Amino acid sequence: MIHIAVLMKPYLDSLLEGRKTVECRLTRQARAPYDAIDTGERIYFKQSAGPYRATAIADHVLFECDLTPKRIREIKRDYNDVLCGDDAFWRWKRDSRFCTLIWLKDVEPTDTGPAIRSLQGVAWLTLDEEPAWRRRDQGDHSFHIEVTSGNLRNSTLYVTKVIDRFPKRSHGGNTKREAGSPLTLLLHEGPQVKTDIVAARRILRTRIWGRWFRTHGARPGDHVVFTPVDKTTFFVGLARGSTGAGTVGGGE
Repeated sequence: MIHIAVLMKPYLDSLLEGRKTVECRLTRQARAPYDAIDTGERIYFKQSAGPYRATAIADHVLFECDLTPKRIREIKRDYNDVLCGDDAFWRWKRDSRFCTLIWLKDVEPTDTGPAIRSLQGVAWLTLDEEPAWRRRDQGDHSFHIEVTSGNLRNSTLYVTKVIDRFPKRSHGGNTKREAGSPLTLLLHEGPQVKTDIVAARRILRTRIWGRWFRTHGARPGDHVVFTPVDKTTFFVGLARGSTGAGTVGGGE
């Protein structure tokens, strides 16, 4: 699952400044994200009536039901230093019955996110799947790169066979001073990476791959799957090779 959370500007500012590290949703009905989000899932934070501004990974989640005004006061007392809720928020939510607390990690600014229709007042949207994390074959929309032993050994990923799927302005020179326009890679279970392509070597410049491969237990023959969000932003997941079992990060 991936999630889109709508926040007012002051809360987004607190999130990006590092003061707000837990997201709280209090509702009268059992609506998302209550019982609808799990550890490791990505959240995109959209400003109310505005653009996407941040993305993060759910590090830990806690659900409570049958709340009372007394219990809500206790939640405020115990967590408000990391929630950053103002008095108006707590007055508004004093009759809530359901609570979702989400501890956040890998908070990053972003101005891109899933393409969606107008939310029409919905404050939280859960999408059933993120295609790059579910399966390797997504037709013309997604594309993949096979992982080799050399990739695992050297923390590299070559784009030789798919270089035309990336914009030409992202192709840079051999040094960082000659870098092309950045691509944004939204890696499953974080982080968000800005990188370009070293054109002469047909390789992504970032060296994040070693750590990311180890996190997901990548093996030769697995596939790194790219699903475009827009022309310069891609979801990135790992699909097991034909001898593997299933897809990493698919929530299956």
